[in-house]
Amino acid sequence: MRTTLTQRRPFLAAVAIAAVITTTFAPSAAAQSAPVTVSAEWLAKKLSDPKVVVIHTAGSRADYDAGHVPGSRWMPSSAYMISAPGALSTQLPSPEVADSIFEMIGVSDDSHIVISGGPIQTSGRLFFTLEYFGLAGRVSMLDGGIDAWREQGRALDRAEPKITRGNLTLKPVATKVVDVDWVRANNQTDGVSLLDARTPEFYSGESSGGQARAGHIPGARNVPFAWLTGEVSVFRDRAKLQRLFDQAGAKKGNKIVTYCHIGMQASALYVAARILGYEAAVYDGSWEEWSKKPELPITGPVRP
Repeated sequence: MRTTLTQRRPFLAAVAIAAVITTTFAPSAAAQSAPVTVSAEWLAKKLSDPKVVVIHTAGSRADYDAGHVPGSRWMPSSAYMISAPGALSTQLPSPEVADSIFEMIGVSDDSHIVISGGPIQTSGRLFFTLEYFGLAGRVSMLDGGIDAWREQGRALDRAEPKITRGNLTLKPVATKVVDVDWVRANNQTDGVSLLDARTPEFYSGESSGGQARAGHIPGARNVPFAWLTGEVSVFRDRAKLQRLFDQAGAKKGNKIVTYCHIGMQASALYVAARILGYEAAVYDGSWEEWSKKPELPITGPVRP
């Protein structure tokens, strides 16, 4: 049957409306495919892109004032690492707080966020936080942070940029964080690799690190965060990182769950897992929480 123009008009109108909706509300392809890390060379070429939002994060404002990537927005680590009296040392902010602090520095739904600053535990924590709030594929870490940028002699700025408030929609991904009950039920389950990011003396129980007990969670394997990077905190190449994970029994396809003292070093290890393409999560209570519960088993310390 021949279709007349009159009959086709409603269909064409619907197609046009759908196209407008798709164009208006779908995040850009570039924003959805951001790599986990980017090089200083890559970032230098992208600084004029209004969609690229560089965040310099550190524990002290002095690090930002000493010279940052041009156009970087300042964010203290205390803004997204919440510590309340009587609670755990490091916790995620509420969605309301997170939405406010990121919009305030110009982050929007179509932004490609690049994290600068350091050290890697701090920048890694921000990366993990942003992925937890549903921004995976739209956030990258500057490999080596501000140290790598400075090491290459690249331009530095000491002024704060003018910022237009962003418009951001956060969608927390609950599976990015696990709690003590989840760890207790799954720490030795097939398909789950529990990785301890602390350095060996804490994993073995030689030192308690000031925590209630010394040792590690049964079934956990040690991948110290300090082994993940080389000079100026640049991540080791994928083959070397994969070797570390292989040695820890982290098979391809396993879910990686990281922990450390208080969730900081675990965040750096989380980033390494994401570089290698693993599904990853952080046990945010980490050894601080586990060691305080006498009913929970531990392995170590090893006695001669």
